[in-house]
Amino acid sequence: MQPSGEVGRFEVDDQPSPPADRYRSPSHALTQMAHKFTLNPESLKRQFAVYVVVAKGDDDTKLYVGKTGDNREGCNPVVSRCGNHFSYNKIHSQVRNKIPDHEHREYTYVFDHFDEYCEDIDLRREAIDRINEMERWLNEEIQRLIDGAGDIELLNPFSGKGYVRKSERIKRSAFRTQESQRTITGIVTIVRREIGRTKR
Repeated sequence: MQPSGEVGRFEVDDQPSPPADRYRSPSHALTQMAHKFTLNPESLKRQFAVYVVVAKGDDDTKLYVGKTGDNREGCNPVVSRCGNHFSYNKIHSQVRNKIPDHEHREYTYVFDHFDEYCEDIDLRREAIDRINEMERWLNEEIQRLIDGAGDIELLNPFSGKGYVRKSERIKRSAFRTQESQRTITGIVTIVRREIGRTKR
């Protein structure tokens, strides 16, 4: 499975200056009439996924690891999670809450899917358990990737310090298959390229 990559791209089209009486926000250059936002088709799929947000600023880079399909009833596409990250609802806007200068950064979402969403409760429970473990795994790998990089910060590092029963540890370990490892490695490889870290 190849990593799904970027959610989309944001571009600016240079157009002639607008009429003098057209309202423009102070931060909007008069020579920029319109913006263009494109979406990766994979970002629209209703599947269980893990992702890394790469938020690049002038002086540093912030990372955030997340997942979709982490609740009992539904599973929204990655693009839905992207929108929530910048919502003015503080319950959902994890990225906006953690990055004060969020409007002054460039964002890339690197992601991949694991399971299809299904209505069967038992199958969905297994998919939720798997994606929870994949998020923990990806978080650990991203921490290793940026170790020692002073200008790169993971905003939500997983500590793994809480007590976990042996039976639960065994169940979680079973999800860490070779196929899952290839998927996680594929995501980390793209993130490494995005942040300019060479493989050690």
